Amino acid sequence: MADCNKKQEEDKFLQSYAALGVGFVCLVVGLPLWWKTTEVYRVQLPYSDVTEIASTPLSCAVEVNIIEFSEGIAGSNFGDRLKFELDSGGHSEQGLNVRYNINVRGSLAPEQKAAVSAASIQEFETELDSLKGEQQMGSYFVYLLPETSKLLSPSAASVGAGRSAFLKASRDSDLTLSLTTHIIRDVFVNEAALVKGYRLAGGAVNMQADKQSMRGLRSYPGYEVTFTLLNPQPDMVRVTWDIENAVQRYLKPLLTSFSDYADIKVKSQFLHQTGLGVLANREADGKGFYLAHTQLPHIINPVEAYLGSHVSNDPNLNFIVYVPTRDQSPLVIKDSSGNPSPSNAFLSPRWGGLLIYNVDSLPAGEELPLRVEIDTKKVMSVFASQLRLLLGIRPKVARDNVRFLDPSNRLLSAWELDLWLREHCIQNIVTSSATLLSLTDLLDKIGNIVINDDIGKEVESAVKFIRKSMHYLENAGLKDAFIFSKKGMLASEAAFFDQSLLQLLYFPEDQKFAIYIPLFLPIGIPIILSALQAVKWIRNKRKEKTD
Repeated sequence: MADCNKKQEEDKFLQSYAALGVGFVCLVVGLPLWWKTTEVYRVQLPYSDVTEIASTPLSCAVEVNIIEFSEGIAGSNFGDRLKFELDSGGHSEQGLNVRYNINVRGSLAPEQKAAVSAASIQEFETELDSLKGEQQMGSYFVYLLPETSKLLSPSAASVGAGRSAFLKASRDSDLTLSLTTHIIRDVFVNEAALVKGYRLAGGAVNMQADKQSMRGLRSYPGYEVTFTLLNPQPDMVRVTWDIENAVQRYLKPLLTSFSDYADIKVKSQFLHQTGLGVLANREADGKGFYLAHTQLPHIINPVEAYLGSHVSNDPNLNFIVYVPTRDQSPLVIKDSSGNPSPSNAFLSPRWGGLLIYNVDSLPAGEELPLRVEIDTKKVMSVFASQLRLLLGIRPKVARDNVRFLDPSNRLLSAWELDLWLREHCIQNIVTSSATLLSLTDLLDKIGNIVINDDIGKEVESAVKFIRKSMHYLENAGLKDAFIFSKKGMLASEAAFFDQSLLQLLYFPEDQKFAIYIPLFLPIGIPIILSALQAVKWIRNKRKEKTD
């Protein structure tokens, strides 16, 4: 009997310590192992760096060189007065600072010689550009010519196709100062456009967007341009055009100017048996037809349905030449005042443009179809101006005493390209910073979202590129500033729209209990009860020994 009780005691002893051993293993080994193997993988992001770049004010440096062709021609301390006017009377914005570096010097002998030998201001600018060689982007020259110069009229100014402006200095130094300030701040830099772009990119509310901001596209790595010839009656009119040669001849200079900053691809196509989808109105005299300005928005959707699908991350700009049907010719577009459009074309913001190309009536004795060759010079002159606006190149606004020199076949002045780069660089930096800040806030609030290595690398790259862009912008390195801002924008968007963030890889905390309770409760209750019984039995045995 004593041996039997002893055997039971030993079994109870083993069972108790076995239960405690199982509980100990589950608590010390099993629970940490389960926690480690089921935790959400989250790469450490540079939260402080993102917050820092989002709160750091932008500083944009502009180099201005004033060249006096006669000593003291603009009055004493002209450089200091000009810097004061530029710094104090601009379009201020918290978070954006335009800093002007003014350098005043006298003209050099070759410049004096060019001013005397040049027959026109265009010839003078060409000669000066050859003397300067390769010009730094974002650096501008203002030449103050004496009153005896025949290149300009009194108190007048000309803005060149490069990065130069020419003024005939007035005896009234305040007038010269005012005109110089206007050219630098409102033409070369266009502070008002920079501030508005900065606010819009930052998501400013209660701010009315202007036509330019609604019409032009924001900065993209690339653009696709499609030229379409729309001929609804190929059996009546056989239309041809040499679009490839036209693009090379009329648009190549503009495309070349943007080649370092955006990849612009050009395509063309023919569409037959396709109309505009709206009914033209007959003129009061019955001799023609017209489309009212209220009908133009209704043309886009019917025509776009026939243009083909667009599969690309880059925006597509459509330029359409429409040849009217014979029973609706000639067809003109009328503006809101009822006057015919001089170009017979219209522009749709961020979409493209359409030009109506009327052909002559069929000559007597001519067989059908009538053969027509499109005048590509006429067409491309309209499309080139529309393309400028859609790309976000701001139209020139001149004062009475300021005129702009024609950039000839380049279609784009050097200072206009600088303005486009500066404006879009600032927008890229602000947009990228806002994107990163939104992403980090989201990931910080929702702790169950997986943050993989790719997202971490993209965020770090975006921070690095934005910092480099801000550095170059602050030191007047406009080209590098834009290139790095574009890289920063691409990296930030790649991180924000990473497909792993869009998958259902996270769920609320309450759903975890619904998943893990049925799994652990059947296992955990026996282990816990056994451990409690073992502890109770051991305590009782120790108490018996004490007694």
